[in-house]
Amino acid sequence: MKKISYMDFRLDVLDDFFLCLVDKPKVDISYDEVLGYVDYHYEESFSEIESFLVCFVLYVLCGKFDVTSSLSKTLKKNLLTHIDSQDFGSFIRQVVDEDRNNLFHDMYLVGLISKDMRDNLCK
Repeated sequence: MKKISYMDFRLDVLDDFFLCLVDKPKVDISYDEVLGYVDYHYEESFSEIESFLVCFVLYVLCGKFDVTSSLSKTLKKNLLTHIDSQDFGSFIRQVVDEDRNNLFHDMYLVGLISKDMRDNLCK
């Protein structure tokens, strides 16, 4: 099984996001449309864990903005479906060991997992 780097995937998604924002003055699109574009870009040819990581990064980018609330709710529901599943522990082991604790910490910071869950997953 090939391990996936959370840090690399995060940087790739952020890079795509910011490149799209830089082009925004040339093409008049909104913040939520940029998020939608990035989401669409990662829809096909990616494994389930890669899709989870993209979903997480996009969820963080949605923040608490009113304009992204619909996308944020959809992404959160998708993320929590994975997190609440019984095989989440084995699912998340597909992330490179060195990156996994960073992912858990980031998930804790945005309120997707509790401190106790983060600490248990980091063991």
